[in-house]
Amino acid sequence: MWNSDIETADPPLGRCPACDVTIPAANLVIAYDTAGDWPRMLATCPDCEGAVNPV
Repeated sequence: MWNSDIETADPPLGRCPACDVTIPAANLVIAYDTAGDWPRMLATCPDCEGAVNPV
């Protein structure tokens, strides 16, 4: 199993909404801006290996 608590130079993107694992910055797939909102991100969860929107 992946150790999701490893420290990296970049801050984590957030947590997986499905399994609550920390998602490292290296797992970012795409980031995009939405009108009048925070940037949205799609990343791969290191634990459940699915594409998620970090929270």
